[in-house]
Amino acid sequence: MGIAKWRQASRVLRCGTILALAAPPALAVAADATPARHAVTIDDILAMRSLSEMACAPDGRQAAYVVSNADVKADKHRSAIWLADLAGAPALQLTDGEESASAPAFSPDGKTIAFLSKRGKDKQAQIWLLDRRGGEAQKLTDVKGDIAAFRWSPDSRRVLLTLSDPAPEPPKDDAERPLPVVVDDVKFKEDGQGFITAESHTHLALFDVASRTETRLTASDSFDVIAAEWAPDGKSVAYLANHGIDPAAPATQWLGVVEAKVGAAPRVVAKLPGALGQSLIWSADGTKIAHLVGDVPKVNQYSQPRLAETVLATGQTRIVASSVGTYVQRPVDLGGGRVGAILAEDRHEVPAVFDLATGGVQRLGDPRLAVFDQCGGRDARAPRAVIASGDDAMPEVYALEGKTMRALTAHNRTLNAGIAWSPVRDFAATTSDGSEVHGILTFPAGYVQGRRYPTVLWIHGGPTAQDAHEIDTMRQWIAAQGYAVLAVNYRGSSGRGDAYGAAIAADWGNKEVLDLHAASDWAVAQGIADPARLGVGGWSYGGILTDYLIVRDSRFKAGVSGAGVGNIFAFFGVDQYIEQYVQELGPPWQDTALWTRLSEPLLHADRIKTPTLFLGGTADDNVPLIGGQQLYQALKLTGVPTRLVAYPGEHHGLVRPSFLRDRFERIADWYKRYLK
Repeated sequence: MGIAKWRQASRVLRCGTILALAAPPALAVAADATPARHAVTIDDILAMRSLSEMACAPDGRQAAYVVSNADVKADKHRSAIWLADLAGAPALQLTDGEESASAPAFSPDGKTIAFLSKRGKDKQAQIWLLDRRGGEAQKLTDVKGDIAAFRWSPDSRRVLLTLSDPAPEPPKDDAERPLPVVVDDVKFKEDGQGFITAESHTHLALFDVASRTETRLTASDSFDVIAAEWAPDGKSVAYLANHGIDPAAPATQWLGVVEAKVGAAPRVVAKLPGALGQSLIWSADGTKIAHLVGDVPKVNQYSQPRLAETVLATGQTRIVASSVGTYVQRPVDLGGGRVGAILAEDRHEVPAVFDLATGGVQRLGDPRLAVFDQCGGRDARAPRAVIASGDDAMPEVYALEGKTMRALTAHNRTLNAGIAWSPVRDFAATTSDGSEVHGILTFPAGYVQGRRYPTVLWIHGGPTAQDAHEIDTMRQWIAAQGYAVLAVNYRGSSGRGDAYGAAIAADWGNKEVLDLHAASDWAVAQGIADPARLGVGGWSYGGILTDYLIVRDSRFKAGVSGAGVGNIFAFFGVDQYIEQYVQELGPPWQDTALWTRLSEPLLHADRIKTPTLFLGGTADDNVPLIGGQQLYQALKLTGVPTRLVAYPGEHHGLVRPSFLRDRFERIADWYKRYLK
């Protein structure tokens, strides 16, 4: 239901051929070449390239990454693998965007780049190989299951697959006849996957590059392998299996080790508090593994993942003290007992380096840029590649050199130069219970000091996420329509420590609402917000909080609830959050009063006076559309202006470009109708 961390977030030429493109224009643009700037448009937003999935070469001199873009004519997204050079040579496009590719990975010998792509008659994405000297991509695997992830062995001779079993085939004499879906697990739903069946669970397999043969390493069971990594000597594999719903050890991820040979018996090393964004980093001597850990089950959804190290011989886990109280993301191996990470810290996404031996941490980077992806490198003196954006800078690849970030690519440079991004400023407000809440104000296009403006409280999802100093297209789009936009890191958000994040456990829609009220009051007191023209909106947990606000506060004259929930009862057994319901709230028959209180928006919908637009995807198993449907139906019956928009086939995050355009247009139209 959007309680787990969720963030929204992509060409050319012939399939699988390494192509050197012309050098990008200089990153600094001469003043007389700068185009006239305009407020951001939907066309600008759809034209923006998104960058992700970074992987560094073994020598650290180059980084492969994925560039995704919207093909508006075909109404789909396409993605291609690119290569950035940390010495500053022009970026190269490695694959044709007509055949989307993802998950680039260098072989340890540096000769080959592997990636995932579904081409020709493939039913699932397979691994393809590119020789770094040039030439066409060659298909490596032809496995029947779905490859969730893969890792090269240290000698480049084998590939470790995280793989699901193939789905049952329909009868040969009637290929159109559907088969029944059979589930046996406590958790049986996942957004983007639908029902979880025995075949859905991921296990480990070994793939021999020379013989093109696959052998199973671990058994399929009622859990998923969520991270796996080869030992430095290539003789064994460490992995984490998700046991989040295990009644005997809830909210845990089991760290196991298994010899890299058929028939080997896995050994459970430790049962760890679960954490989002896991990865495994072996020590050079193969005796320890660094990873992330979360918190106790009741507050695990809100825990700020911290860095830890487990001794394989004893299972003893030590938390790196300097990582406590900050949100550790995307850990990567930097060699020599150093771990690179990205820290979510009070409106900033900060690259950092942890020293496992001393426990020290060094924060790097330019505070004007938010880093959201990176890859490792074993030369401490060399720069490392990261992907970042800023308040007025679209995403690019940078070389991180201490506190300096040097741009390596120009995927969005020309587009960015033509946009007059609305300026932003930080703010802090005091709530009615004495807490301090922090946020970011985006000024309306053409802002004139001393004039009051219609103001929209646009609420981030998660809640374990934060609004930071990075390009946020929704906030900028709303500001471009003439509204001030308040982005509030309410209690439950990441970036301000464990207690701040866990403050809302089993108490949804309470303290967050106080924080959102305080931000609105601050904007009015500053003479920025017009108190008669306040709007609210958000997606996922932002939609949930919108529902809580409109049932309690009639001063909001327009609401937009995307993927929200007004009735928690209706989601039990329907969405993907059974672990959280059981561990944080208890099942509804144990504490009916709590479930009733959390269902306030629907049970007291007669109090809602705010005209509200409800939106969602018909295939969303994270926050199913039923949440919007129920509140839409309630407002129709009570006579409050409302509308329901359902996006066919879309999951929790919209993907189809035409639907993305539609959402931007509908949100702007709704606010214009009731705030202007």
